[in-house]
Amino acid sequence: MIRLNWTDEQKNRIIELSKQGLSSPKVAQQMFDEYGINFSRRTVARFIATGHTSSHYKGKPKPRVKDVKRGTEIVINKDGSTTSSTTTQMTAEQAKDPEFVLRAHGFNPDDWDIVSARNNFWQQNSVENGLIDLYQSKITVKPKVDNDIKRAVEILTRDIKPLKVKHSLDSSRKRNLVIPITDNHWGITHLSDVQDKLSELLDIIKQGYGTIVIEMIGDMLHSDKINSTETVSGTILEDVDMPKAIDEAMQFTEAIVVTALQNANTVMIKSVGGNHDFDISYMFMIWIKERFKQAQVDVNNRYRTAYLLGHVLISIQHGNVNKKNPAQILANECRHLWGIATTTEIHSGHLHFDKTEDQNGVVFRQFSTLKPSDDWETMNGFVGSNKLMYALEYNDDRLKVEHFI
Repeated sequence: MIRLNWTDEQKNRIIELSKQGLSSPKVAQQMFDEYGINFSRRTVARFIATGHTSSHYKGKPKPRVKDVKRGTEIVINKDGSTTSSTTTQMTAEQAKDPEFVLRAHGFNPDDWDIVSARNNFWQQNSVENGLIDLYQSKITVKPKVDNDIKRAVEILTRDIKPLKVKHSLDSSRKRNLVIPITDNHWGITHLSDVQDKLSELLDIIKQGYGTIVIEMIGDMLHSDKINSTETVSGTILEDVDMPKAIDEAMQFTEAIVVTALQNANTVMIKSVGGNHDFDISYMFMIWIKERFKQAQVDVNNRYRTAYLLGHVLISIQHGNVNKKNPAQILANECRHLWGIATTTEIHSGHLHFDKTEDQNGVVFRQFSTLKPSDDWETMNGFVGSNKLMYALEYNDDRLKVEHFI
């Protein structure tokens, strides 16, 4: 084997082949094919590692790495934040620039804010650039409060002055009407989906009643957040337009409450939160209370509540908790009302299908939903239940008429 004085062209070619991922033997073979010269595999390996061709070079081999795009690990947290970990090249000044760090992790600074950041520094040799500064960077970010939230706030606060509805008392109205509203999931459901059912419900209300009770039994809104679509526990859902959902929920509710105030001596609105919208439904009920001062509005953050309608005791709960023995819990929590009542009922939703069951004299009414099937329900085949609304007519001591709408 002859000793070679490698030209700059040959050295550059060896570096180029090495960057393409070829091993030292393959680089040596490729150089022989191109130049007709037998390049020693060992010498080629030494040159790639040290930058020198001589076997007499005594310096410590310098580790060389190829500049490659490094992966990023993304973790979505339950509180709505996102944690990103990546290795990236930046300067000390760039590491202090929030916008640069966000872009390094693939986040648009216009859409995200940094909650916390940690950048660990070290140096490493690069084939292309020599000694480079690297950072192991870990950040936690949250979506910015943007126009969607501003829109939602505007919707919830616009025209919040009390709405005055003209109505008169009528002693001939003897029966009472209960309107259970559960699992509407506004955002999946739209006004165009329920116009006919709403019109039929309003016609029933217009018959006139002594007391109308509107039961808000949870999951009126599909998401508990505005800027992302997820439940109160952080389960990620398919995206919906929450400002529009809130607006349509308000229109739907106002149509029912106004018509009820016009056609009943007393209007009561009872509520509990659902597993989708427990927090945001509380805020929604505050809007209802401020908007409809003529109604008796119960704003609470409880999982269940109860009321007496004549001698009928009715408890409402969404249905996702207190499933073991709700009748016994009702008897313990509402001892006085339990003693007065001649009929006891528990109203719930959550499971999206209709079911009525009498358990030792306590009637359990589980109501269906009027919402269209979403992607998750369609995927799992949960598409067979009836899409219903309800209106229940009671006299002083029991149910008399059940309207399926």
